[in-house]
Amino acid sequence: MMPTYRASPSFSKVIFRLFAIVSIIFLLHFSYSTFAEHDPLKERLYELGYPAEGYIFTNDTVRWADGHLTVFQGAYVEDYPITAEQAYEIVRNYLADYNQKLKQYDMKIEPKKESLAEKEENDNLYWVFEVYIHKGSTEIFAGFAYVNRKTGTVKMKGLLD
Repeated sequence: MMPTYRASPSFSKVIFRLFAIVSIIFLLHFSYSTFAEHDPLKERLYELGYPAEGYIFTNDTVRWADGHLTVFQGAYVEDYPITAEQAYEIVRNYLADYNQKLKQYDMKIEPKKESLAEKEENDNLYWVFEVYIHKGSTEIFAGFAYVNRKTGTVKMKGLLD
């Protein structure tokens, strides 16, 4: 019997196959990163100790997935109903007047979702966002927006005091 002879693939076929495989991997990664839902507010809540869904009960405090709190102090129950998403929208609405004035200069001022933090000050609990002024691709830090977690009132610290 004659041995079967199989020619080795040409260099160009090997390069083409490698290019095709790498391209497919790149396209799959790109489409996942582009179309997968990444909510920076939910990611930040998770980093702050809030559950992805439902609630967590620790140290007489219920932390809900949306960011609102319920605190138990003996028989007294205190609810902080402002969620992280509501606080973000409250700050955006608060800054709407500033943005109307800045529009003529092609500028806008916005809170950054990724900067969400919690702060207690004068026996009040706040959601805190960093606020930035945007002009084109330039971003300038303008201060902090504090949203009272019980009442939803806003106070600014920084350039907009």
